[in-house]
Amino acid sequence: MKNLKIALVGDTGSGTDETVPDYRNEAPNRDGFVVAWPPQRYWKSASEDDLSAEKPLHLYFHIPFCLQRCRYCFFKIEILSESSHAVRERYVNALCREIEQVADAHRLRGRVVKSIYFGGGTPSVIQPEQLARIKTTIEACFRLDEPEFVFEIEPITLNNRMIDGLADLGVNRISFGIQSFDDRVVALTGRHDTDEKNSRAIERALKTGAVVNIDLLSGLEGETTESWQHSINRAIGLGVHAVTVYKLELYSNAHYMSDIRQGKLSLPGVDEEIAFARWGLARLRDSGYLPSTYFTFTREGKYPQRHIISRWRGEDMYGFGASAFGTVSGYSRQNLSEIDAYLARVESGLSPTQRVLELSSADHMLRDVVMGLKTTMIDLGEYRRRHGMRLDVVLAEELAHLVHEGLIDHNGDLLRLTDEGVLYGDYCGRYLGAGLRRAFSGDTRPLRA
Repeated sequence: MKNLKIALVGDTGSGTDETVPDYRNEAPNRDGFVVAWPPQRYWKSASEDDLSAEKPLHLYFHIPFCLQRCRYCFFKIEILSESSHAVRERYVNALCREIEQVADAHRLRGRVVKSIYFGGGTPSVIQPEQLARIKTTIEACFRLDEPEFVFEIEPITLNNRMIDGLADLGVNRISFGIQSFDDRVVALTGRHDTDEKNSRAIERALKTGAVVNIDLLSGLEGETTESWQHSINRAIGLGVHAVTVYKLELYSNAHYMSDIRQGKLSLPGVDEEIAFARWGLARLRDSGYLPSTYFTFTREGKYPQRHIISRWRGEDMYGFGASAFGTVSGYSRQNLSEIDAYLARVESGLSPTQRVLELSSADHMLRDVVMGLKTTMIDLGEYRRRHGMRLDVVLAEELAHLVHEGLIDHNGDLLRLTDEGVLYGDYCGRYLGAGLRRAFSGDTRPLRA
């Protein structure tokens, strides 16, 4: 470890020489969704660099438009009306232009693409002919190798024209942001969906032959044991291929937070939310749904989402559109989040990148622990081959603690989250990540007296 310390301490950009957060005395919890590693507060301005490489590439496209703002939503979005075709057209043109700019500026043209993901916002507010233009531009700039093509849909936007358009595009995985099948809970979020409309849309999507995923959100306003169990049981009963269970996260720009501050809103407590999640995990497993990531459960363990798993395991992913982020060839970057600023930048022929971070060796090693564990397992042998480090030795005490707490199984070269560990996936990742950063800093003090 002494040589490793000399090699890694002082690497720029990641904040590895900052004070290391200490999770040793923190009880397991479900707070703080880890979006990216290193945290974006460490990303700094940097020049555009060559991102060329022969490795496969994954593409993400952010569509920041919605028909309404859900009361729990914290994303940067713009509310559309039926007369807003011009806004969408301008954004689609910018996406196509950004694809061409990135392919040429970073010599990515011709890279093999293994997955495409349209997220939001609500991608299904973009018309099929507009989506076809984006797909044509992708095909002109990259080589598609039978990619997984994921598309997020709001059920009320799924009509015959959209279904046909998605099939023509080659979409083979559809994700519905259902959040709840209980009409009362849905109405409290400000959405206009109903159990009947959602179920009908899902059944139509299943008939296309695409893999169908639905998102559920635990801890919403008005959620009860009965409403939560109804949502889980409805998802299972519909026979979808995958169910994603997110924990509600509160952010300052969400309507929920404003109401909480004014004393107008009370949400399910920590113990109640964890009871929802624990019951849902058990019910899904009993029904043959196994964890593919620590929050997505797939039927019989099949149908893993390649895009997100590949990204968490460190494969190259470039993000297009306002606020989109990704990492390619050792550089993490994020675009301008303000839609007008993004559009103006692209239309002027300039890069919309707002901030960039060059990953250090330590960052790569930390990412493969913190983000890798989100896939429910880490292959210690593969980690050793990639980084020349034995995690089971360096993190022996941290691993022993998580094993003792029943959160991780350590069997040979595999670290795997237990069912209980799946509930605390990000906590486990942060705990091990903090231990690794202490090792980099040379802190050899015992974790406990």
